[in-house]
Amino acid sequence: MPSINLIFTRRDWLIALLVILLAFSYRMIVIMDRAYAPNQIAAFDPLLRGSDQYTYYNQYLGFADGTYPPDKFFYQPGLPYFLLIATSILRTDNLGALRVLTAALAAINCGVMIAIGRLATGRRDVGILSGVLLAVYPVSVFYDTDFVITSQALILATLALFGTLWLWRNPHQWVGAVLLGFATGAATFTRLEIAALAPACGLWLIAVRRDRRAILQIVVAAVVAIAVTAPTVIHNRIGGADYLFTPVGPTEVYRGNNRVADGTYGDSNATASTHFDYFSYLVKDIALEPVRFVELILHKTALFLSESEPGNNLNYVLSGEQISPALALNPLNFSVLLALTLFGLALMLRDQQREVVALLILSFGGITFMILLIWVEARLRTPVIVTMIPAASYGVMRLLDLLRTEPTKKVARQTLPIAVGIAIALVVIQIGFEKLPRKLTVSALPADATPAHVIYDDTLELVGWKTQEQYSPQNIITPFTPYVITLYWRVSQPTTVDYSFALKYLLDGEQIIGVDRPVGTVVFPGRRTSQFTPNTIYEEHIGMSYPGFDGPAEQSGTLELTVYPERDFAATLPGITADATVYDSVILGQPAIRYGDGYPPAIEATTEIHFGDVLTLTGWQFPETATPGEMLTVDTLWQTTAQQIRNSYAIGVYIFQGDDFITNVDSPPHDGDFLTLSIPTNYIFNDPKTLQLPDDPGEYAVYIGIYDQVTQERLPVPDSADGLYRIGSIIVAE
Repeated sequence: MPSINLIFTRRDWLIALLVILLAFSYRMIVIMDRAYAPNQIAAFDPLLRGSDQYTYYNQYLGFADGTYPPDKFFYQPGLPYFLLIATSILRTDNLGALRVLTAALAAINCGVMIAIGRLATGRRDVGILSGVLLAVYPVSVFYDTDFVITSQALILATLALFGTLWLWRNPHQWVGAVLLGFATGAATFTRLEIAALAPACGLWLIAVRRDRRAILQIVVAAVVAIAVTAPTVIHNRIGGADYLFTPVGPTEVYRGNNRVADGTYGDSNATASTHFDYFSYLVKDIALEPVRFVELILHKTALFLSESEPGNNLNYVLSGEQISPALALNPLNFSVLLALTLFGLALMLRDQQREVVALLILSFGGITFMILLIWVEARLRTPVIVTMIPAASYGVMRLLDLLRTEPTKKVARQTLPIAVGIAIALVVIQIGFEKLPRKLTVSALPADATPAHVIYDDTLELVGWKTQEQYSPQNIITPFTPYVITLYWRVSQPTTVDYSFALKYLLDGEQIIGVDRPVGTVVFPGRRTSQFTPNTIYEEHIGMSYPGFDGPAEQSGTLELTVYPERDFAATLPGITADATVYDSVILGQPAIRYGDGYPPAIEATTEIHFGDVLTLTGWQFPETATPGEMLTVDTLWQTTAQQIRNSYAIGVYIFQGDDFITNVDSPPHDGDFLTLSIPTNYIFNDPKTLQLPDDPGEYAVYIGIYDQVTQERLPVPDSADGLYRIGSIIVAE
């Protein structure tokens, strides 16, 4: 590839200056539009509390009062430091002045884009159009008037691509290596997705240059990148962090890919019930619905490639397009740019410009992959246009070349197949965006689910439910750990009512945890009951968790489901079964909150007496003597086995004299408060039982027995035909 020297004539400089002025003027118009719009919509000044702009700006203010930087960074520190440098240059922290400076830097960056287009294709006209497209791309214009990293990330992406192309076209210079290293290094603590350009650009340059100098230049870039990132890493390590930049990576990955995610930013039922070990639970979520996960990724990819501009607390559509005519009237959007890019790439391949195509595709793919790891959002996606604009500009200019030099019919024959292919691709993208993932339905209630067949309002049926025990065993709630239940619904006839459900964990009538949502809306894509197809079973996975270690442990409550119309909380509907049984609420389990492996009392574990294969008696204590009629407390120490208990067992203390039964007391552990089906495996617990001794003096034998509360059958115990095990005797005397 022949070298291209970036020698600008006066005409070149004039054109570049005009493009920069165009870009700056456009951004200033948007700034004015937002300044005069209602602030609650424009999110301009003052910054809205709770927004990322507010967070970053207040972090910058923390420099003055000593609260920033923190011991270790939670948010990427790039923007606060940018604001610190900007205010030092401007000598003011006025929001309007800072927005103008950001817009000015973004406008200057359009000049760099001119150089990228020229270096990539060797054509001045492609470079100029590249600068113009960046100058007028409406979404980047909007974010160039804000404090949410997007503008800085776009500039860094531009510098990285410019440095790479400069190294390619002029192998003997080294400034490009410094630019590439600085840009990718700064991206790690500003907007990490842009750092994906480093391996893409580095490997591409080595592959196309195939010389030792290229390797050395990439090494220099790596050294510069490490030097730029080192202060952040060292600061975090000194502060005690166990991460390099920020700790939120696993959280973000889970937020964008969990069992009920829609591929965009936002809290969900899954994120509300998951608090740690995100990658582990993501794997469980994928295993729960693997086909849906694949469809989610396809949906998210289609969303990324669509014209949609999803936002969170700063929305391009709401805060930009709807209040700025300068943005609303601009026909350029991501789909248009994508179509032009694909057209340009096709013409580049036809014109034997494979190296440039490879660089642009690798760079685009690297950033896209990093974004798809989390979620799609307008301000995350926008910097990727840096990798698209050179190809789009080339496509436009080459088409004009063809129209000037070739007959129109010949041009049509050459380009029509490309245009048709692009049109088909755009249709497929739109279908993937709108139709995937499909609604979660099943043809029949799974065999391992609990059937319910409870009818509400002669219309809505709770077909059944299932505890997803890969998250937490049935009836056992571990703090900060998701307890996931799948509900299966259907309607018997079309309805205009959107029913809601309340799933509550109650203890002594008090709600400890609760989830309250319209039926069918927990999982994405949501479909309310008014949209249900009759006689189709819809499933949704509901997660609950107890976010603390201060709750009532070792007490079994009830997990109850109630249904009501619309969002009328007071109008609870009765549920009716086929045998006319009426339920105000359906009990889906009797969970208990548990911590750790149990809390053994001061009883020495001295033995192992196995009752069936679910409970092991390891110790006991009671007095050796007592007076007639005295209340006797027998405290026993137990451990569950590796097999999860599925039934509620009662533990009994029995008093015999010889072969004669005298008295007993029996109940589930803790006087019935802690059901055995709520006790996890390998768990230690004690169970004190109190009963009144007989009035007659004598020696009495003390036995332990366990029986199923439903079948009344005792668990077998070694060396006992009747399921009773003698643990000692007590002397009753005056």
